[in-house]
Amino acid sequence: MIVNILYTMLFFFLLTSCTSKKNKELKNMDDITPKASYTKKNSSTIVISKDSSLISYFSSFNSWQIDSVNELESKFVPDRFSPIKSKKLIIYSSSDSTQFLSWKYKDSIDAKRSFYNFLDCVEKPCRPIQLFEEKKIASSNMVIFKDETTLICLKSSKRINVKDWLVFFNLNKTSTGFDIIIEQVKNGKTKWYSSTKEKYKHLTK
Repeated sequence: MIVNILYTMLFFFLLTSCTSKKNKELKNMDDITPKASYTKKNSSTIVISKDSSLISYFSSFNSWQIDSVNELESKFVPDRFSPIKSKKLIIYSSSDSTQFLSWKYKDSIDAKRSFYNFLDCVEKPCRPIQLFEEKKIASSNMVIFKDETTLICLKSSKRINVKDWLVFFNLNKTSTGFDIIIEQVKNGKTKWYSSTKEKYKHLTK
């Protein structure tokens, strides 16, 4: 009788020990099993637009054959300074694509603040530039136009014809002149100009 009791106690002891060991092993497996992770995808920065008025607007520029004009949702430095109007577009033609960024401000104070902050970071990685300094600040061909209340930035894989754009802005009454124009060809350094209507001159310190 006593022997049976001892065997029964031993059986339960071994059973409890094995169960505990199994649970511990399962717990350790949970520790080393990779956890599923979820990374939110970046939202699209381009909205397809078939706005015929935009296509017509840019088609008047130098007989440009426009295929489409797409809107950009991306945020840029000048967006932080409360523009009253803005256009952020990519213009596709048969031979090229051009990024067209434009901001209109209520007064010259906001326009200047936007401009000088934009010079600190035109694109990532940021390459801050001082007034009239000549250095590379963009990875592509780029031109920045600034007048009293307007800031415009163009980027393209092909060299941008500044004079053609000045004619375009004048005809569309965007501006009759810019106090500062910054031009940088791809892999080149910035050059500084000002303009009155279609004519522009080089600026220096």
